[in-house]
Amino acid sequence: MSPEKALLVAANPFKYYQVSPTRAMKELGDVEFHRVYLDRYGGVFWDVIPSGRPGRQDLPWKHPEIHSGYFYIAKKKVVKYWMNIEYIKRWKEIDLGAVERYTPEPRRAYLQSYRETMRYYAILIREICELRTEHKLEDFTLVSANEKLERLRNYAIVIDPGWQ
Repeated sequence: MSPEKALLVAANPFKYYQVSPTRAMKELGDVEFHRVYLDRYGGVFWDVIPSGRPGRQDLPWKHPEIHSGYFYIAKKKVVKYWMNIEYIKRWKEIDLGAVERYTPEPRRAYLQSYRETMRYYAILIREICELRTEHKLEDFTLVSANEKLERLRNYAIVIDPGWQ
């Protein structure tokens, strides 16, 4: 039996993200903002940019078995949160009207402003918990190479260590 997989996502609550041509906000990369939103609405979307070369990044998510994930706070270099994932799909595969309540306003703003975001992977999160112990990237093993993780820019598929 193969080990359980998890999604490890880089988060940066210190960076300003362009959510429209005239607006930049930190909330898109802020796990605590998303956790508060989730507590209020019962779910929250986060998203990641598909890996690969531009133009070849418009592929369906290949890991529907993943329902667990972790947030890596890049500037602090720690894995600080666990998340329970309902599903991961491209935004363009989702009826945005049906899930509007789970989409915070800053994310809705950039989905409306930038067409390329529709190919991003939308992650519907049902729970975010702060880990009892913070971890380093090296505490995770990449599924693809069976090697310790050394750096993370966007996201990685890792062997789930089962922390919550």
